[in-house]
Amino acid sequence: MTTHGLPDDVAHLSWLAEQLGIADSTCYRLAALGDLKEFGVFQVGGQYRVSKVKALRRIHGADPEPVAVPA
Repeated sequence: MTTHGLPDDVAHLSWLAEQLGIADSTCYRLAALGDLKEFGVFQVGGQYRVSKVKALRRIHGADPEPVAVPA
C-alpha cells in the first residue's frame, strides 16, 4: 500500500496532472466534465482517483513495467 491508504495501482488525480504536464485544477475540471475516463479516472464519493495502469497505457501506448516491491 502507498501513503493515503491507496492501492499501489491507484493514485490521486494530481498524479495524472503531473504525468500529463497540466495544472491540477485543469485536470480536476476535465475529470468533472468526464473527459479523462479513457485515462482510468473514476470517482469515489466526491474525490477523483486514477488507475495508474490505464493512465500509463493511454499515455505511452503499452503496459508499464511491473514495479518491484521490496520483501
